[in-house]
Formats: sequence, C-alpha cells, structure tokens
Amino acid sequence: MRKPSAVIPILALAALALFPAAALAQEDGYRFRLANFSIELLGGMAKANPADFNQLAAAEESYLQYYYVTRFTYYKSLYGAAYQVTSTRTGDSPFIPITSANVAGFRLRYDLSPSLGLSFGLQVLDRQQSSRAGMTVNVNDGSRDYIDYNGPRSYSYQNSGFLLGVRGWFPQLGAHFGWKIFNWLRFEALVAGGPFYISCHAVNDRRTSTTDASGYVSGTRDTVDMKGTSKGFSGELGGRLSVKTAGMLDLFVEAAFTFRDAAELSGVSSERVVASDSNAAQNPIVTSWSGTWEAAKTTTTAAWGTLSVVAPQNKLGINQFTGMGMRKFTLAMSGFQLKVGLAIHFGRPAPADE
Repeated sequence: MRKPSAVIPILALAALALFPAAALAQEDGYRFRLANFSIELLGGMAKANPADFNQLAAAEESYLQYYYVTRFTYYKSLYGAAYQVTSTRTGDSPFIPITSANVAGFRLRYDLSPSLGLSFGLQVLDRQQSSRAGMTVNVNDGSRDYIDYNGPRSYSYQNSGFLLGVRGWFPQLGAHFGWKIFNWLRFEALVAGGPFYISCHAVNDRRTSTTDASGYVSGTRDTVDMKGTSKGFSGELGGRLSVKTAGMLDLFVEAAFTFRDAAELSGVSSERVVASDSNAAQNPIVTSWSGTWEAAKTTTTAAWGTLSVVAPQNKLGINQFTGMGMRKFTLAMSGFQLKVGLAIHFGRPAPADE
C-alpha cells in the first residue's frame, strides 16, 4: 500500500494531465492571453507535531526532573528533617517542543479556463524553537549520610542554548478547480505535489556544577549539536476563498492539509565537553560523527529510581543496535495549514470574457 505522501503527488500529476483537456473542451474558445497569468504571494502558519524530534525536549526535561527533583525528594524522604532541601527553577518549564511553523511562498499561475488553473510554486517552512531552563538545589545534610560531611552543598543546572529547528523547501505543481459564487467571490479546490527538501537542527547546551561547603566549584559543560537532512515527495489538498477587487489584485484565504513526512535523515553532528573547577577549565574534548537519525531508548537506574527516555540520535547504527531499543526516526511535518495571500494579475479579462 502506498503511503499518503506518495499518493498525493501522483494524484496531482494525474490532474495536471487529464483535467486541462476536459476543461478546454467544456469551455471552448477561452483563448491564450496575458490576462490568464497571475502571481500569487502567500504566507501563514502550519500546524505540525514532529513527535520523534520533540522527544529531545521531553528527554531533557526528564533528565532535569530525575537528577534535580526526584533525586533530592528521595533523600529527603529517607533522612527526614535532618536533610533540608530548597530548590529554585528558572526559565521555561518544561522545555518547549515544536507545534507549528511559519510558511511563506509564491505561485506562478496560468488559467486554462474559468474553472481550471495550473501553477508552479515554491513554499518555505521554518521554525526555530529555543528554550531556556535552569535549576538550583541547595542541600544541608545534617544527617551526615548523603554528604560525607556536615554542611551545605549547592547543585546547579543551566541550559540557555536548547534549540529545536526545522526548515523545508517545497517546489510544487498544482491544479486549481474553481467555481464563481458571486461576481466578487470565488471558491477553489487545490491539488498539488512535488519534491521536498527538509532539514532539522538540535542543540543541547547542558551546564552542571556543584559547590561544596568550602566554596569549591566543579562542573561540566556538555554541548551536543545534531543536524539532519532528507528529501522526498510531498502533497497538498486544500481549498480557498478569493475576493476580487476593482484593480489587478485578488485577496484569498487558503486552508490545506499537507503530507510532508521525512524519513532517512542523516547529517553531521558534534559534541563538545569542557570540565572545570575553581582552579581552571580543562581543554575541551570535541568529537564529531555522521550518521542516520534514529530514535533510541536509554535507561538509567539509581537509588532514587529508573529513568527511561526515547530520544533521537545519529551516532549509533540501527542495524547493529536494534536490540537496544532502536527504531527508525521520522520527521513528521504533515498537518493543517492556514494561509492568506495576494494574487497579482497581469491584466483583467474583458467583461465579455468573464
């Protein structure tokens, strides 16, 4: 069975091939002219839920909760009043996933008849979602159990450079089927399809540190930068209402559902780790790699519980690590779009041709 993302472009091409002849036969005499050409400029918002990609935000939130909330709650319940904990969270809570994207584009259109138009266009999709989060936990362990000596200790987490980004380019051929409702109002249905080129970018800039009772600070800054690209075929089904003005411009509102799921993403990624203390910072340790994006499940167990998260990575190979909870990654950008636009006509038809 074909996937929807493959079926829609086939339907669009079939429409482009079959409907022009039928429309011209039905409306014989609609001659070629400059007034049939128009340029459409459009922009709006796309609803999207790239669940696999958004797992990066969920995984980092789980990490923060596990090491800076669950951990100290456990020891507080274990040692009672002798174990005092105060914590402060700053910034976003939780880390922010991608739920929508900006869309803009243009179409060059030619109307074969009053009821059928063909177009070539390009749409660009973009979303760069950043998060800023921090937490400080102050512990005073009078029980002398969790900490080896009596006195306060402070734990700090900062992540001001967390980023989830998606960009895409979508060239499309389209067929527009229209009906005049009033002289000034028109409804159209749209079938379009073509290739897509899409990329994603994720940055996790995790900084952690510990300060003991003497003021000695030790910490680590771990920055992971992941990139992936993919290409494939996309489709679009929609409708719109156009309002005709007195001049060469038409205004329209367009709603559509798009099929734009990307698989087999791959790209170059890197990690930079710098350890430091009150005396100095060590030389950074930098590694880089290239691979296919996959969704990986990792499990961590400590005295205060177990943390299991699923998050994308492109460092391990799915063929070699399928037994470790690995599965294929999909950048799912299909969804509903709402756009407004402006159609600029090269010239208006004569009244007798309307």
